[in-house]
Amino acid sequence: MDLRSLQKLMDAVDRVHESGDLNHVVEDGFTEILTQALRDWDGEDTEQGLVLGVFCFYRYLVTKERTDMLLAVMTLTPCLLYDDMALPPDMLPFLADYSVCEAEELRREARDSPDPALAERAVSAWRRIVSATPEDHPRYTDRQRSFIRAFRLLFARRGDTAELDRAVADAQRELARQGHPDRLVTLWKLHEAFEERYEATGNKADHEAALACAEEMAAWAVNGDATGAQLAFLYGEKLYRRFLRDPGASDLRKAIALVNQASQVPCPEQPARLLVLAQALRIESAAARDPRLLDAAIGLLEQANGLVRRDHEDYPRIQSTLAGLYFLRWGKSGSDDLDRAQAAVTEAAMCLPRDASLSHLSSAIWFARYEHTGDGEFLYNALVTGERAARRRAGDADVLSHLSRVQASWYARTGSVGDLDRAIANGHAAVDLLAPDDPRRPAHLSELAFTHFRRFSSRGEPEALPRAIDLWREAAALAPDDHVRAANLAYGLRHGYEATHDAGRLDEAIIEGERALKLAPAGGPARPKILLALGAALRLRAGRTGDAGDLRRAADAVDEALGRPGLAPVTEMALRLEQAELASAAGAPAEALRAFEAAVGLLPGIALRSRHHEDREFELAVHSGLGAKAAATAVAAGRPDRALELLEQARGVLADTLRGASAPAASDLCRAAARGPVVTVSATETSGLALLVTPRGVHAVPLPDLTTAEAMTRHKDLKAALGLVQDPATDGTRRARACDDIQEVLAWLWRVIVGPVLDALGAIGWTGDRLWWCPAGVLALLPLHAAGDGNGSAMERVVSSYVPTVRALGAVLPGTAPRGGALAVAMSRTPGQAPLPNAASEAHSLRSLLGATVLRNEQATRDAVLSALPGNRIVHFACHADADTHDPTRGRLLLHDRPLTPREILPLRLDADLAYLSACATSDVLSITADEALHITAAFHLAGFRHVIGTLWPIDDEAAAGITHAFYTRIAAQGPDQAPRALHAAVLELRHAHPDRPELWASHLHVGP
Repeated sequence: MDLRSLQKLMDAVDRVHESGDLNHVVEDGFTEILTQALRDWDGEDTEQGLVLGVFCFYRYLVTKERTDMLLAVMTLTPCLLYDDMALPPDMLPFLADYSVCEAEELRREARDSPDPALAERAVSAWRRIVSATPEDHPRYTDRQRSFIRAFRLLFARRGDTAELDRAVADAQRELARQGHPDRLVTLWKLHEAFEERYEATGNKADHEAALACAEEMAAWAVNGDATGAQLAFLYGEKLYRRFLRDPGASDLRKAIALVNQASQVPCPEQPARLLVLAQALRIESAAARDPRLLDAAIGLLEQANGLVRRDHEDYPRIQSTLAGLYFLRWGKSGSDDLDRAQAAVTEAAMCLPRDASLSHLSSAIWFARYEHTGDGEFLYNALVTGERAARRRAGDADVLSHLSRVQASWYARTGSVGDLDRAIANGHAAVDLLAPDDPRRPAHLSELAFTHFRRFSSRGEPEALPRAIDLWREAAALAPDDHVRAANLAYGLRHGYEATHDAGRLDEAIIEGERALKLAPAGGPARPKILLALGAALRLRAGRTGDAGDLRRAADAVDEALGRPGLAPVTEMALRLEQAELASAAGAPAEALRAFEAAVGLLPGIALRSRHHEDREFELAVHSGLGAKAAATAVAAGRPDRALELLEQARGVLADTLRGASAPAASDLCRAAARGPVVTVSATETSGLALLVTPRGVHAVPLPDLTTAEAMTRHKDLKAALGLVQDPATDGTRRARACDDIQEVLAWLWRVIVGPVLDALGAIGWTGDRLWWCPAGVLALLPLHAAGDGNGSAMERVVSSYVPTVRALGAVLPGTAPRGGALAVAMSRTPGQAPLPNAASEAHSLRSLLGATVLRNEQATRDAVLSALPGNRIVHFACHADADTHDPTRGRLLLHDRPLTPREILPLRLDADLAYLSACATSDVLSITADEALHITAAFHLAGFRHVIGTLWPIDDEAAAGITHAFYTRIAAQGPDQAPRALHAAVLELRHAHPDRPELWASHLHVGP
């Protein structure tokens, strides 16, 4: 746990104790601190739990919010039950009421174990509850009785059953003969004595004896009579417990009939009867495969839930059983029960925070919600609760297998190799715990297979794919009637074909896919994915054999899946992309275009379905390159205008959301190119495409030598060369070779992209010298403006600018602040960073040339900068910057106290002229999410600065100062609207002076008109 957060909570509690003012715990900022502290708490540390619980309890006294009360219960219950802690006296009755559930679970756990330590723990818990309960409390006597039962259990675990034996012997002596008026009363007493001894010792003979008593008493039952209902339940519940110990269908059916009879009579015990009946119906439903019985069980539990308060001893079991059944029904029918399951398991876990089975169920539900929504917070919660369950039940195969799956997904989300290694280890441990004939083995083998497949797909380990296929094959052989296992095997075999081109694997994949389809329920949630996988396999075989019949069958499968109501957006996206592949394979570009149009239309809904920005970035990363594929298809269909619209629609999703904008039509985008052509550049796996946007229309330029893989390779080469050049330890020879490598990247850009684009512009009659680049994907990381070789150079022919989207060039954001002067933020000294001695020189240039106000070092706090931005038309940052490689919108300008990020800049909606970011890598982003290109440079432009100067990589401090001075000398004379030409001239001077040092002059770029 972050001890700083805990200390802040402790300080607030201390202030309450000193002043008596509870409002200290509801001050601004504490909600976020409490949330983080609760997330970090492991559920075991009672000292931390005490701080959290007292804080939450005081919040509850102020807010009266049930959530605060539940959090107080969750964190303080362990303090009362498991530790001799000095709890505030005014909280003790409150905690006693809400701790009885866990104390009763402790007693049940001790009953089912021979370990005396568990019985001692139960006795200790009940002792504390009785001590915390006022004597006039209505449940005081019941709690004393529970305390005594726990003590008897402890004596039995220590081998002392004398008192229990005497009670049985006395009841046997007092038992009245058959037909005697006292027979029922004495039989009840004997039943109680046997039951008490069974509870303490677990002796099956005592349970059978109690069952025999209950059977005889049930003969006295009268329908509709309260006593008769009690006796019927007693016998039915005993039969149910015997069934759990030694399954027999007759016991289960008879138990259901008896408990159903008893539950019809209202009484204080009705919730317990409904719970037992629901649990029995759940088992019967699984055996009979009758969903109506599952619905009936859920209805009974919902009825029971309405009859109990949260401190009722059966409340957590009602909630946990209800959660499990909601989750089960959701998995079978795709119903809307997932949120209900989450609410119920949360309630149960609040009552029993240390229950490993609840942690496991909670993790499974969180994970299902993550898969359904893409919300990364749900995945994190699944990981935390799954790890908590595994710590408490390390020998449970179900727990370990599920945790393995969650860890593998966390690896996919974060790239943490350690999590994938742990996932594989846990998956193997789970399988090793199971006997060869264990019915759970197929499911766990499948999960392990997916984890190995992740090694192949994400880490490129070739041996992992055959291993995964073998595991899927073994799972399918063990469960020949399971559609999920057949579908998993088909999935693995298809990928095996794509890796090896083994036609036998592809044929087998189709056979298994067709088998899975026959086995899958017609309305089940797995059917669309099975159809999708089968369609993809059939398409691949048609591509190999030319069989038009396979292609038609593939299209039919995808169409059937798309016809299903209520498809998850992610599933529909995958189906639309497969539909586009099928149409392309059939030589129908118009149909492929329609499929891509539908896919691009789904992108905002998928990306924005989570409320968390990190999740949105991740979803966009998953679908990176969609716009490029859609644009290429539109061009193939003879629609370059539509290509532009789709490329724009697929880009800038996050920025549009923050700004409330949307992608316009191609005709509007062409009007944005009135001052010069805008060139979009995109790449797919097979080729590249440039779209020349001019007032006369959109012109497509094929770039056949440009592919995504080649662009990524060139970017990797560029980064490696820059790393060597910027490393002081690099010797002269290696430095010169690295500069040559940079030049080679620039030459490649010229040959493959920039040269062909300029030639195409000339061919349509363009003779100007201003050009705007709008690259997509990894191309946004490459210096197109500096491309050139011995035969030509972009910098010699055009003045280049960049725009994050074409529509951004024509957008004019309304401003609310008056226009002002100039501001320079100069961070010569930044905490934790190397000094920037020339930052002061840059600030001096602005002050002398433009009369700028300067915020230096300690003056440049984030709040001070944000306050100053709206009042200045020119802003210059001479500071360090970080480019976040996982989330471009978390790229940061490093100020004195806190960093400045794009998320804080975008909402400002300024009306300003120029922002100059003389900082490290302000335009660098991670290639996988670069379709958005929402780095700091773009964010300043979208926030309202018409012109923004940034850098693609860090450059020499002295060179940066020289470019800055040359740039502002021209701005002072010509005005900020000459920013692109002023930067071009300043950089060109440096290039002429150092032609062999591209790392100095190829980094700076201009964003804006």
